[in-house]
Amino acid sequence: MDDRWGRLLEDLKTRFAHDTEVAEVEAYLSSEGYDLGQIGEILELLYGDSATELPDLASVMEARPMPMRVQGPHERGRFSAEAWGYLMMLGGSGLVSQHDFEQLVERALTHVEGRIGISEIRAIADDGGFDDAAAPSDRSQVH
Repeated sequence: MDDRWGRLLEDLKTRFAHDTEVAEVEAYLSSEGYDLGQIGEILELLYGDSATELPDLASVMEARPMPMRVQGPHERGRFSAEAWGYLMMLGGSGLVSQHDFEQLVERALTHVEGRIGISEIRAIADDGGFDDAAAPSDRSQVH
């Protein structure tokens, strides 16, 4: 057993029953501020003797909602509040993965000149198959 995790592992063993779902322990560790690498190491030490019960950490993490994305300095002046809010709604709803979210942002920055409004971001999302709710009158041509 790794000495640096000894106290935490003892705490986890008293806090959680042996048959507790790994996702529950992972959520607790995440709420305590541990990063993915640390969580993986801790879970391996905690469940190491029963490795068949331990699911792939990536599959556990996929079920979590996308973390809050803050605009970078190069994005602040480009996106309208409505457009950014719409992107955040897509990401928060689970309709787009974090990777797809970043692709939408990149496409908007690349293909739209000037300020990016709600109609432009909806058109890009619709072209990507993420926004089926946009009415034809809401769509604009993006080059």
